[in-house]
Amino acid sequence: MTHEKTYEPVFIARQPILDAHNTTWGYMLLFRDSENADKAVFADNSEATMNLVANLPLCGGSCGHRARIMIHFTPDAIIRGVPYAIPWDNTVIILEETTNPDETLMVALGDLLIDGYELAINNFEGKAGCERLAELADTLIIDLEGKDEAELEAIVTQGKKFGPSRMIAKRVETTEDLTKAKRVGFSLFHGFYFKKPCIEKGRKINSAKATRMKLFEIIEKDEPNFDALAPAIEADVAISYRLLNFLNSANFSFATTVTSIKQAVVLTGWKPIRNWLRLIILTDLTPTNKTLEIAYTSAHRAKLFETAALGSGYEKDSDKLFMVGLFSLLDAILGVPMKEITAHLPMDSEITATLCHKKTRYTPWLELAKAIEASDWDAVGRRAKDLNLLPGTVAVSYQHAFTWADTFFASSKK
Repeated sequence: MTHEKTYEPVFIARQPILDAHNTTWGYMLLFRDSENADKAVFADNSEATMNLVANLPLCGGSCGHRARIMIHFTPDAIIRGVPYAIPWDNTVIILEETTNPDETLMVALGDLLIDGYELAINNFEGKAGCERLAELADTLIIDLEGKDEAELEAIVTQGKKFGPSRMIAKRVETTEDLTKAKRVGFSLFHGFYFKKPCIEKGRKINSAKATRMKLFEIIEKDEPNFDALAPAIEADVAISYRLLNFLNSANFSFATTVTSIKQAVVLTGWKPIRNWLRLIILTDLTPTNKTLEIAYTSAHRAKLFETAALGSGYEKDSDKLFMVGLFSLLDAILGVPMKEITAHLPMDSEITATLCHKKTRYTPWLELAKAIEASDWDAVGRRAKDLNLLPGTVAVSYQHAFTWADTFFASSKK
């Protein structure tokens, strides 16, 4: 097995947003691949967002207590609750103008706004079907590029109907751009005319992947378990370092310095720390050159097994079956033989044997999952019969697992 580096550089670009008096109102934050990169390349925008949020405290935090930070989030990331990994008091969620947003997104946004976050609509043009989002927004971001003064005036007039607190002129690159933006009524300005993004560098300590999966198991339980979570974090020096660094940064306003993991877990609360740990696990565990598809399939298997087990005579095995499904594709995710992986995981011996392709009482469950994934419905029927599972139970569990995995991974897979 190749040895991982102890330290790994991380980069975040920060670009100021100024008011009419050239006073900094806030910062636009962007993830970067390297110190010299002018953009980050990802298969999807959610990955860039997760990397930015996970590494934010290691690159100067939230830029101070008074300055707002603006971060782009995809609808899927919002539904998954990713913004909760950052304190609400100075965070502005940036969302693209979206036609006819679905109710799941609207509910998630409503919860975030109730909790104190602000919303900015990016590339606002006042399109039909986008009214509901505009009505929720505190800020509208309007791109100057390719628009003359009359077009900008029309967009600003349309935006004012929704009563936003402020409008930001985006892509201000010349004196003429600034003059035009002020003339049509903008109060905040963002672009290369003022300053190109400044890349801040930090470094993170890589953690043992086995420890990450133990944390994954704890945070995915239905009931909060602080007693289990604190020692699990303490066992991982890298997680401990990043958590304490995170909580002692300008992101939080605790009266005292956070000095212990137990104190950190209690002060942070279950919801924020759970979402932060999810980001750490997903961004560090899955290699950047792979999609989350394999991890998604693993999670779907885990919930499928757990749900089907409950009420079918396998209640006592439901937790173990969840673990079998969750870890069933670890070798593909990590690119390491399963036998080598399980040697470092503190798991039940029967789960380990199942994952290492030895025949156990859990093997038929994996065969059931593989048959479903291959759309081999005859084999699905046989495996279900072998396990004394009713066809309806399999069908309902299958759909429930999709719903659960979609919520967690924000996948569009059906």
